Amino acid sequence: YAQPSWYIRTTAVKERLLEENEKTNWFPESVKHGRFGDWLTNNVDWALSRNRYWGTPLPVWRCGEGHLTCVGSREELSRLTGADQSALDPHRPFIDEVTFPCTHEGCPAVATRVPEVIDAWYDSGSMPFAQYGYPYRNKELFESRYPAQFISEAIDQTRGWFYTLMAVGTLVFDKSSYENVVCLGHILAEDGRKMSKHLGNILQPIPLMDEHGADAVRWFMAAGGSPWAARRVGHGTIQEVVRKTLLTYWNTVAFQALYARTSHWAPSAADPAPADRTVLDRWLLSELNTLTDQVTQALEGYDTQRAGKLLSAFVDDLSNWYVRRSRRRFWQGDKAALRTLHEVVETVTRLMAPLTPFITERVWQDLIVPVTPHAPESVHLSSWLKADPAAIDPALSTQMALVRRLVELGRATRAESGVKTRQPLSRALVAAPGFDTLSEELRAQITQELNVSSLASLSEVGGSLVDTTAKANFRALGKRFGKGVQAVAKAVADADAAALSLALREGTASLEVDGERITLSPDEVIITETPREGWSVASDSGATVALDLEITPQLRRAGLARDAIRLIQEARKNSGLDVADRITVRWTSTDPAT
Repeated sequence: YAQPSWYIRTTAVKERLLEENEKTNWFPESVKHGRFGDWLTNNVDWALSRNRYWGTPLPVWRCGEGHLTCVGSREELSRLTGADQSALDPHRPFIDEVTFPCTHEGCPAVATRVPEVIDAWYDSGSMPFAQYGYPYRNKELFESRYPAQFISEAIDQTRGWFYTLMAVGTLVFDKSSYENVVCLGHILAEDGRKMSKHLGNILQPIPLMDEHGADAVRWFMAAGGSPWAARRVGHGTIQEVVRKTLLTYWNTVAFQALYARTSHWAPSAADPAPADRTVLDRWLLSELNTLTDQVTQALEGYDTQRAGKLLSAFVDDLSNWYVRRSRRRFWQGDKAALRTLHEVVETVTRLMAPLTPFITERVWQDLIVPVTPHAPESVHLSSWLKADPAAIDPALSTQMALVRRLVELGRATRAESGVKTRQPLSRALVAAPGFDTLSEELRAQITQELNVSSLASLSEVGGSLVDTTAKANFRALGKRFGKGVQAVAKAVADADAAALSLALREGTASLEVDGERITLSPDEVIITETPREGWSVASDSGATVALDLEITPQLRRAGLARDAIRLIQEARKNSGLDVADRITVRWTSTDPAT
């Protein structure tokens, strides 16, 4: 039912609120002129009072004649009552007992406090200055910190805290209380339903952190999805965070610590300069500086999801490409490899620290502080790093991406042929744009990773290793040619499939259709290549890798040696031997060939 209420005339500052909203950066941007902007546009006066016992008492006194007095402080109340009210508890019931003569000229009545309390949202909107006791104390401190650079809450606060902060700030200081705001999406149960006690699907945060670690929960909340989209949370999703990112990072740190200790290595001026290190080291340092730049941009834009994706992808590359490809160098105590990995781990630790403060602090104390004179005592006290543009090599990044793509194709065709990776093969042939520009050092990465003796361009070998067919991709071509797609399809079918494949591999191909020359892209033609006997071939997006599957007696023995090494390493691990322990191996065989 309707009842009287006290109001703040927010409609009087509606235009100022809209102006302050325009100055504010909203994440996501759609909230600015959507949910929040609509609320401001349709602004109504704020019903301030509540008929409750608990809350901040409305500081208004009224006499029997209806005269009103608003009191701004205990000091003012002391003057009005003629008694010291400095120790008064300004809440009910104590404040209700305070009366004073009406301040209206000529009125003999006594003023008593009105019974209402203030809307609790007004308290939250007053937080920026009320926390400092402003304006009665800490004036300079408050003014140096107002407005806040950043606030964050769930999307439903567009009509709650986000609004009251802006409204109170604009009313009192003619300026909103914040400059940037992130609207968080709601957290849902793993099955997509809203969490509730009734459904019994509530996850308590502390037990969740006890089981998976605070860092895992933090990473999921900040980087496991868009912060402003509703997300499902459960044990499975958080375990995935641990497995994919945090455990990979931790294992890489442990790897560096193990081989640095085994080699008695610590950073020093004697370590090779970056320019004197291997191409793999230089590539990693280039990617590290790119990462630093991109993560900085993401965090400055409040995009924690992008920062997390960048860091997670880099950690994966670090572990599953750089460390795996450099393992033998670490076994040998290579200073360039140890220094490179140390520098990278230190930088990644700093970049991950805002998202995962606990594991990064442990790494900082165990790996960085002991070997770095004058290192900050905590990773959280270290300076944020700046990328070195001179260390970024886009050409090398492109070339390494090609190397890794060719390796993926080689692995895929090996798997398809049924020949295990440990079995050496004699050669691999490659056709791909940019392959001819790869240095011998980069080609060696492909050779070693594919476990082949030699690597050559497919064009250097006479004849074709595959039977090629070509047909139109009707889904893609139909969008361009409509009813004319059948004529294009016939032209594709009649063309030299091998020549068409070669042209598409280099970029585009052209065909004549009904007297008109048309250009086709790789996604508009479906190329099928069937390997000829003795070869295994894989192609994708203009790149082809062919493996010679002939296994000579010599290659067979080399494969057996690889198998023996694997068995010995597993036996070492199962026996609990340290990497530095030396063992004696005895080899016996009933097969003269081995």
